[in-house]
Amino acid sequence: MEQDTLRGRRAFLKAGVAAAGATFGAQKVMAGEQAVAAAKSTPVPDGAEFDVIVIGAGFAGLAAARDCAQRGAKTLLVEARNRVGGRTFTTEFAGKHLELGGTWIHWTQPFVWTEVRRYGLSITESPGFNPDTIHWLSQGKLKRGSAAKVFPMLGEGVAKFCDVDGQSGRTVFPRAADPFFSRTVGKYDGMSMQDRLDQLRLPSDQRALVGAFLALDCHNDPRLAGAVDQLKWWSLGDFNMETMNNKLGRYKIVEGTSGLAHAMLGDAKIDLQLSTPVRSVRTEGGVTTVSTTGGRNYKARAVICTVPMNVLKTVEFTPALSPLKMQASREEHIGKGAKCYIHIKQKVGNWMGYAPFPHPITAIWTDRELDDGTLLVCFGPPEKLDINDEASVQVALRALLPGAEVVSVTGYQWTEDPFSRGTWAMYRPKQYTRYLDPLNEREGNVFFASSDSAHGWKGFIDGAIEGGVRAANDVTKFLQG
Repeated sequence: MEQDTLRGRRAFLKAGVAAAGATFGAQKVMAGEQAVAAAKSTPVPDGAEFDVIVIGAGFAGLAAARDCAQRGAKTLLVEARNRVGGRTFTTEFAGKHLELGGTWIHWTQPFVWTEVRRYGLSITESPGFNPDTIHWLSQGKLKRGSAAKVFPMLGEGVAKFCDVDGQSGRTVFPRAADPFFSRTVGKYDGMSMQDRLDQLRLPSDQRALVGAFLALDCHNDPRLAGAVDQLKWWSLGDFNMETMNNKLGRYKIVEGTSGLAHAMLGDAKIDLQLSTPVRSVRTEGGVTTVSTTGGRNYKARAVICTVPMNVLKTVEFTPALSPLKMQASREEHIGKGAKCYIHIKQKVGNWMGYAPFPHPITAIWTDRELDDGTLLVCFGPPEKLDINDEASVQVALRALLPGAEVVSVTGYQWTEDPFSRGTWAMYRPKQYTRYLDPLNEREGNVFFASSDSAHGWKGFIDGAIEGGVRAANDVTKFLQG
């Protein structure tokens, strides 16, 4: 492994709690503080042996570790961060949960909904995702309209975008959870989102709305994003704009994503090592040794690796991983944008704003009303919005909401986190057919699971749990065989 990568990971860990702090108005928010208190490492001696070692305590790792342990396997869960939850991160503000990472779920997402029901959790709505008013930028001009008029225009444009086959995309993904049931997907996998948008002759206002929506979904420049991922979301949303929107961003867990993560952890009789980055995974003679950057070694009959696609290349595997896994990690997926929360003085009600790439804010909406203003949740493309510079955030916001006065901004920079190197997984053109299945393939004693390669809700909490459940099933069969 490259030494600069190791140094960067250690430095990130050393600054972990400090980096989690974010000033929000007059209140100090310690992102992950509760998570650290709720999850503690267990004493595990160097050289300890297990049936299964799970690398990564995001939702894929939590599901895998819990399921393996519940089936009788002696299980160790190793996590690089000082908390569980992976790319989800719940903190508290004004007595309410605030999600800095993955947030939204839906009852038609089978794996996460099973967990919500299992642990007696509940859901609430994001009010701004069902707005009254929408503002958007079109050819540099600010447009305003009621949601009742603007949403149908956006929905019609997205429907045209996804109708690549004259059947609303149904021949591409006829079964949303079975991505290669139809091989037609390969016909479109080389096309970028921008390529597809350019094929359509949409009116300027509609084109601007659709372009902004695509930039939000890929969390980057639509020129870099494969159109196939948007077609998959369309299929998952039952080929309907309103249904897809409700599944993508309307409902969230009342107890927070960390509430779900800790419920899953508490249901798992496992050993846990936090603040423990993995340096290497070596298999010899049917036994796999997981070595940490701190110099400890743990052995197991099987390993489940849930390291994100963009990070996989930083771990040394012996034997080496397949060329396709390594190439996927080197290329990386493009989910690398910013997410933040903006506290403004004004009360704006249920409001939403859109702007096409390269505007610093591609989508923003009301998260909740506060006693002293409004809390907005905001998304933007990579390196366009400096969430540490409130003045520049205010300038970007005023292009969509004139006169907005920013009180404060908070967020978490997932792309700078060495253990994520990005946000949700959106593939480049040709990556879907080239890498999705290889990223999931077992290699000897090592099994793989990640939201980044889920067959169903790839890039979502549901996809992560899907991967963990599948890997635990595969490992159980392996150990019994």
